[in-house]
Amino acid sequence: MVLRLLVVATLLGMFAVAPSLYRRRRDGAPTAHPPVPAWLVAGADRTWLLFTTPWCASCGPVEQQLRASDPSARVVKVDATQDRELAGAFSVRSAPTALLADRDGRVQARLVGVEAVTRYVAG
Repeated sequence: MVLRLLVVATLLGMFAVAPSLYRRRRDGAPTAHPPVPAWLVAGADRTWLLFTTPWCASCGPVEQQLRASDPSARVVKVDATQDRELAGAFSVRSAPTALLADRDGRVQARLVGVEAVTRYVAG
């Protein structure tokens, strides 16, 4: 009986924590990222690195949203299917994924999916 209660309590605890962990990962919780290569930043104060795929229907609207909300920033599209090494370096698993880098290439924000970009832009 005690063992069953322990198992049930453990499962309930896992179900309680899992959504929070998923949201943190999905919404770009701070993690260590390598610097964005200098040739992509190209001296801009702010650079959005937007990882796309040829079949990503929402990537075009996300690009427009980033350009409209941050007109002084540089926006660089990267086809994750073509530049697999760069996508792998930033652990890109889905498109769109947007990274905001500062002048030195340090990643300031990581946004995965349309909803994350919309929330970020809304402020």
